[in-house]
Amino acid sequence: MTVSAPLIQATEKFAHWMQTYALPLWQQQGIESSSGASTECMNALGKAEFAQDRRTRVQARQMFTYAVAYELGWCAQGQGIVTAIQHYLDNHATHPQYPGAYVFKLDAAHQVVDNSLDTYDCAFFLLAWSYQFRAFGDTCAKLRAERLLALLDSTFKTTTGGWLEGSLGGTRRQNPHMHLFEALLAWYEASGEAKWLARAAEIFSLFELKFFSHQHGVLYEYFHQDLSPLSFAQGQAVEPGHHMEWVWLLRRYQMFSDAPVSAYCDTLYQRGIQFGQDCNGLLFDEVNHLGQVTKASKRLWTVTELIKAHLAEARMGRPGAELAAAKAINALFEHHLNCPVPGLYIERLDEHNQPLAQSAPATSMYHLMMACVEAFSYCQNK
Repeated sequence: MTVSAPLIQATEKFAHWMQTYALPLWQQQGIESSSGASTECMNALGKAEFAQDRRTRVQARQMFTYAVAYELGWCAQGQGIVTAIQHYLDNHATHPQYPGAYVFKLDAAHQVVDNSLDTYDCAFFLLAWSYQFRAFGDTCAKLRAERLLALLDSTFKTTTGGWLEGSLGGTRRQNPHMHLFEALLAWYEASGEAKWLARAAEIFSLFELKFFSHQHGVLYEYFHQDLSPLSFAQGQAVEPGHHMEWVWLLRRYQMFSDAPVSAYCDTLYQRGIQFGQDCNGLLFDEVNHLGQVTKASKRLWTVTELIKAHLAEARMGRPGAELAAAKAINALFEHHLNCPVPGLYIERLDEHNQPLAQSAPATSMYHLMMACVEAFSYCQNK
């Protein structure tokens, strides 16, 4: 496969930014030396805001980021960073009621301020541990993952399909299931064990039967307890970024299982672009099932998912997808990575694509790393 020059150039720029600026910045400024924990965010000067409360999902996402960086040879200290974060969690955040899980949030003094358990967060621990297993050969990570998945099954799995939101309940969403799907596929790839792919198949069935609207050709976000879509405006909410994320995930599932996903990917991809993309190549945060824009702001993560979807479709031979991936990387740089502090990023834009003043959340490093690795692997023909 010959990769186009525009994509090679854009990917080289992306990988250089990640290796030279982003990873060193978040390592040097974003890891608390006394505890090993990651900061929640950085201010516009590139200084960590360690005084803020710390969500454990941030720790999980940064473990993922540095495990991947270590595996690629992009950060020699990656294993030490991941080990320190894991120790921090084990020392301060273990859940008193749910063995094998972690509380939702700690304060700056490492005291628990919210001990709820969130299914969405659990998905990211499963993902992080899959990369600890494949990058470091950490068999303890596999035991952790098996224990946590068993806990989710025994505590939050429902007879109507899927898992509840967590200990606090609430409106059900497709989003935690999407990330559990991602984590299960990552475990299958890391271990080669069929049990992980079989669990992923359960979520694919939920996508087909519950999350995807065959009538409108869109992915719904919010559901009643029986996973029927909410009947008011929230139930018609569609996130173009999640359309793109599912395209990438479904193509991965197809690669492992030969499942027939092309019709879904075609619809999600085309509708996501048709309804969700502005004239600058960015994705709106939210539209409705008819394609009307309901939130014209734009988040950084939506561009990274757009990059991944273009690359997934390019692998399948979709005309123009490779060039579209290059354009999306360039749009990411133009609108989100053009910061005075190299390695920092702009998290959110308003409806006019102007930056909204806010700190850069550490959670977005997961999205950036995943998109960068996908582009890098594509250009390496992997």
